[in-house]
Order: sequence, then C-alpha cells, then structure tokens
Amino acid sequence: MKSRTTISAGQHVLIRLPSEGLRIVLLREDGTVSLGKFGAFKVSSILGHPLGTTFEINEDQIASPIKSLTSVEDKVEVENEQDEETEKEALIKYFEKSAESNQDIINVGSKIQKLDNKQIDELKKSGASSEIGQKIIEQIIAGHAAFDKKTVFSQQKYLRRKQMKFLRRFQVEYLGSSQLLQYFIEKDMQKVLDMSEETLGLLLSYANVRPGGRYLVLDDTSGVIIYAMMERMQGKGQIMLVHENEHPNLAALRYSDYPEELQEQMITPISWLQFIEPEDEKIVWEELSQQEIDELKPNKKLQYHRRSKKAKEINDALDSVIRGNFDALISCTTLSIPSFLPHVIERVGGSRPLVFYSTFKELLLEAQHELTKDKRVLAPSIFETRARIYQTIQGRLHPLMTSRGYGGYVLWATRVIPAGGHIQAVGKGSRKKAKSEAPKSDEEMKEKRQETPLFVATESSDRDVKDVPMEQT
Repeated sequence: MKSRTTISAGQHVLIRLPSEGLRIVLLREDGTVSLGKFGAFKVSSILGHPLGTTFEINEDQIASPIKSLTSVEDKVEVENEQDEETEKEALIKYFEKSAESNQDIINVGSKIQKLDNKQIDELKKSGASSEIGQKIIEQIIAGHAAFDKKTVFSQQKYLRRKQMKFLRRFQVEYLGSSQLLQYFIEKDMQKVLDMSEETLGLLLSYANVRPGGRYLVLDDTSGVIIYAMMERMQGKGQIMLVHENEHPNLAALRYSDYPEELQEQMITPISWLQFIEPEDEKIVWEELSQQEIDELKPNKKLQYHRRSKKAKEINDALDSVIRGNFDALISCTTLSIPSFLPHVIERVGGSRPLVFYSTFKELLLEAQHELTKDKRVLAPSIFETRARIYQTIQGRLHPLMTSRGYGGYVLWATRVIPAGGHIQAVGKGSRKKAKSEAPKSDEEMKEKRQETPLFVATESSDRDVKDVPMEQT
C-alpha cells in the first residue's frame, strides 16, 4: 500500500498550483517535474516531506518548503509573541492605505498601471524563482495608481490574483479518491458523469464499502468508483465488475500505484452475457497430464498454461456469480436501470444495500417506480447532497458565486427476502380476544336487536346530560 503521510519516490501525487490548476505526476527519484510557466523542480528536493506541504521553487530547480501558497512572508518563523507581531506587520505592508469603499475607483485600463508588459517580461527573464515573482508583484502594486482607493478586502483579492499568476509555488497532496475526482472534474467532467465529491462519499457510505466485502459494481466513471472502493477496502475483498464492452474501462487505476497482482486479486471483470447466463458460459477445459505437457513445444506449452489460467479465472468468476449473496450493488452507469434490475437484485444478499447513481433525477425516478413494485426491495429513496464552497479572507467570509450547483443523485434501497407461505399479524389484542361463539339463529339475533336501546347518554362539559340518538353518536 502506498504511503499516505510522506512524499515517497515511485508514487503518484496531486500537484496543486497557485492558479488552482491540478496535475498528477509520478515522482521518480532522479527525475525533474516541469510545471509550465511556474518552472521546474527536482523530485529529490521534496522527498521525505509530509504530504500536504507547500514548496517554493528557488534557483537550480530546488524546491524548499514554505507555509502556504499565498502567504506574503514565508521566511518569518513564529516562535513567540514578538515574532508573531513581526509577521503581522509583514503581512499588512501592502495594505497601509485603503478606502472604506470602492466608489472612487475609475477603471481606465492600462493607464492606471505604470508598469507595462515589456517591463514585466524583462523581470521574468531575470530569474526563475519565487523571489522574482514577489518582486514583480511589489512593482505592480507600487505602479498601481488607484491601489490605495481600494478597500482592504479588494486589495487582498488583487494581491491573491497576482500571486496566482507570478509566484512559483506548488502544493503536493496525497492522491486519494477525492483528489482524483477533483482532477477529472477539472479535465473532463463527463468522464465521471458529473459526480461531485460529496456525492461520491454518500455513495460509498450507503453501500457500506469496507475491508473484506464482496461487491457487485457497474462503473462507467473510468474506474474512479473502483479506485475509491479499493482505497476503502485496504486490499481486502472482492469487486465483481460487470461491463458491456470487450474490456472494462479502468483508466483511473493507472494512478493508484497498487500492484497488478493486488488489482487482479480484488477486481473480477465479467461481461453482461456471462453475468446473465453464468451456467451456459462456463468453459469446458480438459487438463492434460504432466507427461503430455512435457511433450509440447515451448510455444504450445506457454499457450496451454495461458489458456488454462484464463479458463480457471472465468469459471471461478461464474461460480461467484452463481453463488451470489453479494454485500451490495453499486451502479454508476449510463445504461437504463430498469433493464438490468431483474438480473442484479437476485444476486444481492438479504438486508444488503442497493445503490444507484445518475446525473439526472428523472432516470432514478423511473427506477424507483420499478423497485417499489418489487417485493424483494424495501423503501427505495432518492437523495441529493451538496456542499457549498466558501471564500475565506481574514475578516471576510462568503460563498463563491461561480461554484457548481449540481453533483448527481443517489437512489438507495434495501434488499429483502420475502417470507413464503401465509403470514398472519399477531398483536397484543389477540390475547384478550374472547373465543369465537357458535353462530346464532335468526330469531336470537332479532331478539338481541330489540333489546338494544335506541338512545344512549353522553356527557358534555358545557351542558347537562341529554339523550342523543344512537345514529347521531
């Protein structure tokens, strides 16, 4: 299992840039990673540091750890109250003069900035470190004719935008399922069916994914769901992956750093035809004796062992399907859910969850109606979750106006096994119920009706007792 705490050679990590861009890189011990306009750094200079550390690119492509991507003075070490005051003074040096509102700002384009693009390019060519970037930011702010007319909040946002553009910094994070989903959302959202991070967490929680479980999975997210499940299962358990193509699409697993032996041990791919008719798809394989194997030519012998291994894997997978009793069904596919429901429900064990994800709620509503009619399924319900992102600057907090407003829907139900035979409800009243008497004759029933009074007395809080007809009561 790859390290989750320390930056190590040979593992994939997520690089977070000041511009909020994301990159996945493989750390080779003697390699160099290029970050485009942000420069390049030697991998050996970041090894051994904790994951989540922010680095700054210095001269000779050496990366040194700093406090954060956006701090102004990272060289100040806070050891006591005096040093803390020194740091605060360093952080507010850009904001000595500010306005109470932005109403005095007049946007006149390039006329308000004394530093032109030619001068900025010359400064860029003078070095390839964050110190040069910091110098560019200082000269841009000094050349801004209306910087002192901005509010402190606007000045901080302006400084933040310039840091994103000129500082040569990056942050190294552990590549978990959440970070991988962020990467795919930025690159190609359709590959993950518009799924959000909170929806992924909801999906795994409702499916009760845990080490040692056996799960039936439909994954059309390029393997992101499988990646997240393997992370939770910690290398223990089985994932039966049903796919509609010749081979399953598990492109996301190339970033997992899990050995191929572990992936083959945990993931069992099977086609829909094999899953629907497992008894008919079994391979009849005739084993040769050791003497016959020894007489084969080297190429034929290699071919025989390869086919024998493949036949055993397929037959074992089909036996697992026939055995059924999976711990959960997880569906993240573009297929019509009602079309495969009859084939998958019977393979899931009793009191186990059925979890379906879809980008559109209408598709889950159709599936919910089908599940409601099925007595093998209990309480199908549709859920939506959303976590809003907030922008935080010291003294100010408000939500981002351009964040995503959707992340998919989850349909959750419980697989149950109906009891056979006649079912009779037994309650507390059955104990006090008198034994049934023999049916009375018509004359006895007539006499009993005649003895029944036509009027009964009722009490009222605001009037005396009075007779009320029985029909009215």
